[in-house]
Amino acid sequence: MRSFPPVSYLAREAPQTRIARYFLACYLLVVLVLSFYPFTGWHYNGEPVLAFYSYPLPYYITFFDNFANVLAYVPVGLGIALLLRRRLLSLLLGVLGGIALSALVEFVQQFLPDRVASNMDILANGTGALIGVVLAQFVASRRWQRRWLVFRHSYLVVGRRGEWGLVWLGLWFISQCDPSVPLFGVVVEPVALPQPFISPIANARLFLDLLEGCGVLLHVFGLGMFVSVLVRHQRHVPRVMVVTLVAGIVLKLVFAGMLLKPDQFFAWINLNVVIGAGLAWLLLALCAHLRRRLRALFGAWALIAVLIVAWLWPLAPQLSASLEMFRWRYGHLQHFSGMAAMVGDIWPYGAIALMLALVVRHAED
Repeated sequence: MRSFPPVSYLAREAPQTRIARYFLACYLLVVLVLSFYPFTGWHYNGEPVLAFYSYPLPYYITFFDNFANVLAYVPVGLGIALLLRRRLLSLLLGVLGGIALSALVEFVQQFLPDRVASNMDILANGTGALIGVVLAQFVASRRWQRRWLVFRHSYLVVGRRGEWGLVWLGLWFISQCDPSVPLFGVVVEPVALPQPFISPIANARLFLDLLEGCGVLLHVFGLGMFVSVLVRHQRHVPRVMVVTLVAGIVLKLVFAGMLLKPDQFFAWINLNVVIGAGLAWLLLALCAHLRRRLRALFGAWALIAVLIVAWLWPLAPQLSASLEMFRWRYGHLQHFSGMAAMVGDIWPYGAIALMLALVVRHAED
């Protein structure tokens, strides 16, 4: 039997969706962070800065690098094409936009250590953008557009904040893709030599355990409150919170299986994580039925506290030492881990801003 949109959707004119521009903005942030990490060690190698554009092809090529470069720019072409909407214009500018972005990225990368400026990467990125543009022709069809609008009407909070929040939630999942970082972790304990620090209490080990456990508790609770304020109807809140947190665990399992050595498979979980997450689940169960404004306020305060915990953590993560936990041998691992960490550092600020905006809006209504 063919399904029809709900009557409430048909009774009103659906506002224009803006998810394409939000998706493109967030994904460009990911691309730039991944491309330019670690943002240090800038130098000039003395070669003509435009020479690599005209190098004979292929002068530098590996299968994995080129495959990854194609996949990385599929969302770029997709986002540009969906944003422009007009078919011919989107086809042209989607590919040209991907190529222009890649050419700019490669130009900057020649001034970074451990990076190679390659015109082959530009070709691979342009191919990925072309695939994204072609994919956009299907996604932009009336059938898929109506499905999205019905889903937005049925499940997302009214207004632009629902779409923006959904895209911003995608960045949180990216931050969980590094399996060497504890699940829902705010702090990372170095795996190398012990680092001296001054503990405010006599038991230094207890101080670290409390910080880590509190960070997980606050992170899980803040995340749960964040997704809860994106949901339109109260009855869907518990289910959405459970699905989000379970999806984060599954994502961690998948990347641990792909990247970590077998004896390090559960490096992302420990007793502090379990206790903190368990207490957070209890808090979420108690707060799931609160009014949206209170959920937004509590979630914002929780994520602000997360930032404080990260600031109080006295140990510095050592990325180069944690790479020993991985069995991945195809390159870019350090850049990928750094990108996940940097996105994780950025994510709370956007989530806090969105929830505080909801608090202000409800206060004015």
